[in-house]
Amino acid sequence: MERAPCPREAPISSIDFYKELDRWVHQMRQELSLVDVICNVAARMYRAKGEERHILAGELESLLIINGDYDEALQVLDMVIDEYPDDVRSLTSKASLYLYHLDDPEEALRCIDLALERACRTGFFRRQALGYKARMLLELGRGQQLSDVLEEIMSLRIMKPIPDIGRERDFVDRAPPGLIREDVLARYNQFRPKRPGDTTAHEPPKFEFPDDWD
Repeated sequence: MERAPCPREAPISSIDFYKELDRWVHQMRQELSLVDVICNVAARMYRAKGEERHILAGELESLLIINGDYDEALQVLDMVIDEYPDDVRSLTSKASLYLYHLDDPEEALRCIDLALERACRTGFFRRQALGYKARMLLELGRGQQLSDVLEEIMSLRIMKPIPDIGRERDFVDRAPPGLIREDVLARYNQFRPKRPGDTTAHEPPKFEFPDDWD
């Protein structure tokens, strides 16, 4: 596909690839059609290397999902999973795609178990991967396993500066009465109390950094 004209590609700072690339994509989305933005990001990703390529792949996957191109998004995620063997979030994104867009929670669960293997090996995004697993077990109605995962989430020590997310509870708030063991639910409500602005949407809430780093 021929590359569309696009805004100037800002030089990427070695300090902060992500913000620069995110601004570049945001600028294009103000000026070009979504299809043209996808073409530009794909073209730049395929000639990029290292962290720039990694971040652009994430941007491309998100754009493809917005456009409803789920098979193409899976191809991008599979590429990242192969090229970056320590990356946890590409597998959580793949699991999310199967859960929320392809209606296949069993395949989503398989992906999240692979993500958890990587998370346990690297220490990165363990809580986030477990949160995704909790959402999948909720969709499948597996209360005993869901309760066990909540126990795991509460037992984690988040060590700074290893990256992870803050405490979540959307999967608890959506669970029907009796699905989660009572003792686990009571302790989770203390671990992460309900607060104004909490969402019960089926997709994960907005990313927040941990407030309990050791």
